[in-house]
Amino acid sequence: MNDKLNSLFLELEIIKETYVDLSTWNLDKKSKMPWTEYKKEYENIGEVFDSSGFRSIQIELIEEVIYSIMEMLDGYKNLNFEADIIDKSTGESIIKNVQLHDKYRDYIEAKKQS
Repeated sequence: MNDKLNSLFLELEIIKETYVDLSTWNLDKKSKMPWTEYKKEYENIGEVFDSSGFRSIQIELIEEVIYSIMEMLDGYKNLNFEADIIDKSTGESIIKNVQLHDKYRDYIEAKKQS
């Protein structure tokens, strides 16, 4: 995988981990995380799920959302235009001749195996 795609996927991974952590911390009634309007709902979920199980669910959900976004950028959804990701410094597409959704899945699988 090229460095630019790797950088894109790494940033997406950081975003995913940030929000998985935030949502998992909100399961604890003692947490003081003001980012959500649904604090009570998180606390209720925390009474049913342990944090590691909830964390796994969140990771899976966010990965699937990112995968679907990659499919959309690849042209497999109903955008009424073709999308691209351009490196502004070179003017080149970083996704030319690449299936982002496949590369993202490969990235996630490689991360799980390491």
